[in-house]
Amino acid sequence: MSANPNLPNIADADIAWQQAILDGTSAYYSELAGEGRLRPVWSTFLSHLPRQHVADHLNAKQQALARQIRDNGITYNVYADEHQGAARPWSLDLLPFILDGNDWALLEQAIVQRARLLNALMVDAYGTQEFLRRGLMPADLVYGHAGYLPQMQGVKPAGDVWLHLVAFDLGRGPDGQWWIINHRMMAPSGLGYALENRLSISRSFSRPFRDMQVQHLAGFYRDTIDAIRRLSPKGEQARIALMTPGPYNETYFEHTYLARYLGITLVEGSDLVVRGNTVYLKTVHGLEQIDGLMRRTDDQWLDPLELREDSQLGVPGLLQAARTGGVVLANMPGAGWLESPAMHGFMPGLAEHMLNEELVLPSVPSWWCGESPAWAQASERLDNLVIKSTGPNRKGRVMESVMGSSLDDIAKRNWLSRISQHPSEYTLQELIPLSRVPIWTAQGHVEERAMMLRLFAVTDGQCSYKVMPGGLTRIAGDQHGIVSMQKGGSSLDTWVCTGQAVDRSSNLKERLQAKDLKELRRPVSSRAAEHLFWLGRYTERASFSLRLLMHAQTLLEEEEVLDTTTLGFLHELCGKQGLSSEFDAAAPLSQNDFEDDVLNRIWYKPGLGGKPAMGLAAQLNGLAVVAGQLRDRLSSHHWRLLNDCSKVLHEPQGTQALRTIPTPALERIQLYLMAMHGEQSDHMTRDYGWRFLQLGRQLERLCSACDCLLSMTSMPGRAGEHGLALAVAMADSTITYRSRYQHRFEWLPALDLLLFDKDSPYAVQRILYKLNIVLNQLPGDVQPLRMLFESVYRNNRLPEGLSLESLQPPFPAETGRKLRAWLADLLDTAYKLSDLVGAQYFRLADQPDQVIQGR
Repeated sequence: MSANPNLPNIADADIAWQQAILDGTSAYYSELAGEGRLRPVWSTFLSHLPRQHVADHLNAKQQALARQIRDNGITYNVYADEHQGAARPWSLDLLPFILDGNDWALLEQAIVQRARLLNALMVDAYGTQEFLRRGLMPADLVYGHAGYLPQMQGVKPAGDVWLHLVAFDLGRGPDGQWWIINHRMMAPSGLGYALENRLSISRSFSRPFRDMQVQHLAGFYRDTIDAIRRLSPKGEQARIALMTPGPYNETYFEHTYLARYLGITLVEGSDLVVRGNTVYLKTVHGLEQIDGLMRRTDDQWLDPLELREDSQLGVPGLLQAARTGGVVLANMPGAGWLESPAMHGFMPGLAEHMLNEELVLPSVPSWWCGESPAWAQASERLDNLVIKSTGPNRKGRVMESVMGSSLDDIAKRNWLSRISQHPSEYTLQELIPLSRVPIWTAQGHVEERAMMLRLFAVTDGQCSYKVMPGGLTRIAGDQHGIVSMQKGGSSLDTWVCTGQAVDRSSNLKERLQAKDLKELRRPVSSRAAEHLFWLGRYTERASFSLRLLMHAQTLLEEEEVLDTTTLGFLHELCGKQGLSSEFDAAAPLSQNDFEDDVLNRIWYKPGLGGKPAMGLAAQLNGLAVVAGQLRDRLSSHHWRLLNDCSKVLHEPQGTQALRTIPTPALERIQLYLMAMHGEQSDHMTRDYGWRFLQLGRQLERLCSACDCLLSMTSMPGRAGEHGLALAVAMADSTITYRSRYQHRFEWLPALDLLLFDKDSPYAVQRILYKLNIVLNQLPGDVQPLRMLFESVYRNNRLPEGLSLESLQPPFPAETGRKLRAWLADLLDTAYKLSDLVGAQYFRLADQPDQVIQGR
């Protein structure tokens, strides 16, 4: 228990402060306390906490925060994380990082200056190149860097703005001095996470947030969009999209989150096409012009025609569109060389020449080894430096930084030799002992962690910049670790308390006009429509497979020896769904062998070396993959259902001895799928995207129904009581059958329920009725789809000669053949409809241009 008089509110929290920090003798700057006293902002913050049981109070808030992050589906992709999988929950600590007015005034001035300087360097580098002619920095650091793009030489973007949004990583040294450590120019990340951090933590500490006059962030996000519109010829009418590399990018969540918050469309490269130096979005209606792109795709992947030809993330012709002003790219390509750590050593001279100003904040001391004197000087003190690559290698990769202090004598000699052989490829930087910020641990006490602050600035379109009054604070994962989210680090909300009036403006329009309403409807891109279509198909396929597995379990448990006819029917259905090997009538499996075959395909072991997902596990994985592509269109609850459901059949320990189909796992999946059906049926907006989802569901339902009926009627005896019960169960109609007919399973009532009943959701005629409706609701010319559909279901009628009366036993063999032929035609038509829908709506780039004029 602390007896320090400066900690009156937290005496019961058992906080383990380091006495050296409170005495001001630490080797690090403490953001919490100095000279034995709390810093004023922290004293004010802590005064808002309860005086009793504060540990319980903060623990409860931390647990609520973790639930909120999970419920909102906030994730961060970690590629090598085998325990969490690709996407893990975003890490956010409870306590904020608080900046006072003095610190902020200095940081704001420094960031504006640095942003102006870097944009001026871009103007000069792709223009007259005066700073190179004057020898203010080596030409190799520009021309020799992969981030310099000769394709952009001579380009003059609107307003001379190359850098619309910039970010800087800063650290504070032991003496309280701030240092700029990194420039982030190409596609700086963190804006979405900074916003989510703010929304989460401001709710956790609403009173201190209000009373301490913490500056709001909404105005900065509004300025970000306004800047792009200001630089576009269309001004306020400009249509803007956010370009993402896709769901496998580590910060994909924030791309979807930002797009939703800013009210702009999230697009991937495959969603866009360039025609006549103009960028268009491929939608289910046709091509719609895009005037501005906030991009989160790195330069080398933007355009396979002029940059990396193997890129699947870019848009052919995008650079030419940007050069000619056909689209405002934020940021313009070609700024990668400014991110080189070697740039920091030349910034003072460049600032004096370009701006006639001294730097407000210094860059971290840096030595480019391509200069012999710099290399000679730095090589003597490698123990105190960080080894970094000057730029990416030929594959676009940057080596991980190496701490000189971590090298033994042999490793140190090896590095000295390696750098000497290729000195220009390496830059050495001073190791700044980063300041420590307090965090609240899961153990219920305070510790301090190394921190790095990322600040953002956006152009005002008039040769200057505005700084976000906050940022993304990242902390090390342990008391001695490196600040890195990929290595287990975490984040903090960043509070700026200036004592000035708080800008409480919102990004919402004060009052929407009638003309605004149509503009605010999101277009449905061809890619989104395709993924929604397959979301519907996978949901139905998984539901059918689940019913099949659960009924198979019932049959195999109740019947010690199942008759061979029903066993063959069951095996054939399972084979068609990938739940077992394919049925071979010439070599049927025994009941035990069939059960072993099904069990062998139940579990999926993720990770390298694991067996591939099969059957239901593969279908659930397919659902999760499609869901990952639709983060911006699905509610967080819907997305979480899809993601969690995919993990139920991940192989647990000890499954080798499992001898029965796992009932608890199937019941959990059943609950998930029921919830998904509810989300898709009741909680989604009925736009064109939802219609494609419904089309996918109904087509898959038709395929399953026809497959089941064809298998049931393919061999004599399969339409016996067990076979009919299986077919009715596959149509999820067992309760309906028993309550309606109160009889054992017979051919005619079963066929009525499976084929003719327009009130039964899984009856063939009901499915065809629903398909007829949804086809009429699709955009554009649906005549080709209708012609194909009506070739098997004209005027909402079954073929002549197929009726309930005509199929009453005993009926002629020709009637049975006619029924099977029609079912086979329906199945074939379903596949053809799926292909035709894809060709007409999902592959617009292959079709003649259908440009939608205006907005």
